[in-house]
Amino acid sequence: MRFKPLLFLLCTIVFTSASAGNGFMIKTVVIDAGHGGKDPGAIGPGNINEKDIALAVALKLGAYMQKNFPDINVIYTRKTDEFLELHERADIANQKKADLFICIHVNSSTNPLVYGTSTYVLGLHRTEANLEVAKRENSVILLEDDRDKNYEFDPNTPEGHIIMSMKQNAFLDQSIDVASKIESQFENLAKRKSLGVKQAGFYVLYKTAMPSLLSEIGFISNP
Repeated sequence: MRFKPLLFLLCTIVFTSASAGNGFMIKTVVIDAGHGGKDPGAIGPGNINEKDIALAVALKLGAYMQKNFPDINVIYTRKTDEFLELHERADIANQKKADLFICIHVNSSTNPLVYGTSTYVLGLHRTEANLEVAKRENSVILLEDDRDKNYEFDPNTPEGHIIMSMKQNAFLDQSIDVASKIESQFENLAKRKSLGVKQAGFYVLYKTAMPSLLSEIGFISNP
């Protein structure tokens, strides 16, 4: 997988959105490297862990953003290989009053031929594949010690998905706008295969109070 275009494209989108004059001004961005610590995420050939790729890309993205767009305050949920609970990631973004929350993840599939990028926003998963991606990313809750105290519902149950899909997300249009621009440039500028903008019940997006997205930047299961 080639991630250099990702850094350029995400930074371009952030800057463009911040300057678009559409009322969506970006001053603070929280970058969340998925998984970490005792949670390796998806595991690819050669025991490559999703958590390591996500962290490397998140740090490079943040460094590029700080160099080229110094007026934007970049905050990381993690900068090392540490375990963070899902609600903690969202809490960081909410406490810092972020204008945009970007989760970096790497997808996985049992289909060895599948490849491409996809960017998710919170919403009702319309396909079984979207549901499975959300369930995989939400499953980190099972590794948390106080999950019964920290979560008002299980996001991987049918009831949990209904609750999240019913949430009135005031930032959905802005989230879709940024996600659409990212996927458009993945496809048209970087000539990467885009699987499009999708909606699914990611708990970390459910808990944030700003435009937020989760980018699956490739398939760790596909060399």
